[in-house]
Amino acid sequence: MSTGTVIPARNVDPESYRIGGCAPRAALRPASRDELCEALRMAARDGLGVVPWGGGVALAGELAADRYDLAIDLRALDRIVEYEPEDLTLTAECGVTIATLRATLAERGQELPIEAPHAHRATLGGSLAANASGPRRYDFGAPRDRILGARWVLADGSLVRSGGKVVKNVAGYGIHRLLCGSRGGLAIIVEASLKLMPAPAARRALVYAMSLENTSDPSQWTPFSRLEPAVLTIAGREAAEALGLAHQGKPYTAVVGLEADAEWVERQAKSTMDVLGPPALELQGTDALDLWQRLADVEERAGARLTFTTAERSPARLRPWLEQPVGRTAVFHVLAGRIHLGPEGSEAPAMVKAMAESGFHLIDARALPSLEPALPAQVAVAALRSRIRDAFDPDRRLALGDRWVGPVS
Repeated sequence: MSTGTVIPARNVDPESYRIGGCAPRAALRPASRDELCEALRMAARDGLGVVPWGGGVALAGELAADRYDLAIDLRALDRIVEYEPEDLTLTAECGVTIATLRATLAERGQELPIEAPHAHRATLGGSLAANASGPRRYDFGAPRDRILGARWVLADGSLVRSGGKVVKNVAGYGIHRLLCGSRGGLAIIVEASLKLMPAPAARRALVYAMSLENTSDPSQWTPFSRLEPAVLTIAGREAAEALGLAHQGKPYTAVVGLEADAEWVERQAKSTMDVLGPPALELQGTDALDLWQRLADVEERAGARLTFTTAERSPARLRPWLEQPVGRTAVFHVLAGRIHLGPEGSEAPAMVKAMAESGFHLIDARALPSLEPALPAQVAVAALRSRIRDAFDPDRRLALGDRWVGPVS
């Protein structure tokens, strides 16, 4: 492969881009959209399997791709193209980190509506491709809900645009939303426009040590349907230890997060303590914000991970799984209806089937071999994903396309 004759100054060490222990034959770091398009045209001409890279937060822990010839590192595309604080909109290139965007917005008292694990490394493009959301998904929505438009490149090097930069200009098919969650398996996002949010005046985190009986008691959580926390997360022992939140020898840790004006936060904190009692730990302001980030970080655990969604948002809903050894690794963002479990590889197929029969729907499988769909509805969704991929990448050049989790994520 003659990458050196195309853009010689952009060649980088392929050893830095291993997936499942497998390095690509070559790696490039294009410095512009034009260079990215040229690299993809070259790859299509030579029949290469391509994987786009951002901060590499998730990719290093994946299984090796079946065909992995070329890594394309997008971190040089890191400009903030346009920021309109009055309109609460921002347009940026895909290689800028989430932490950089947050710092820029914090100066104007605004929030980025994307919660990505390891935000200091995670890029905007990678976070969109993963449709990354953390404990505040209920308040923020997923990236798919916040993206206004994007520029993206197909596997043949064609540059395409959909949507707009502000709400009133968004028109046409929302293909940019379909790309959120595609994990680089349909196209490569190079620039995106997002709706922002004002930052809250006050933040407060209440952290509780809990037994299995506390965690799985429905009456304990019923009052939260009348409260309005921004965060309600249950972490198993191993996850809590990773967070530095394991308390009093209890197997589970509950985090209740409050955000709004100071008076409202104070009232909600009192109501929470009326239900759950005094917390084992209380954090405010930037310390609470740092905890929200760590709750997102702990999702990205080493090893296998299954992510499920459920419409029944109560910690008690998860009791059958908290009683199992896998419950020690559980992270359940209750309001978001997102449950992350860490099975041993051999346990995964049976767990997926049992969870599906219990009303939990699989939306992601990390570092695991392909799992056969457990229910007829999942078979139908898998067929739909395959047809969509055929339309975007008929030659299957984007090597992670088979792992696309699709429109239900």
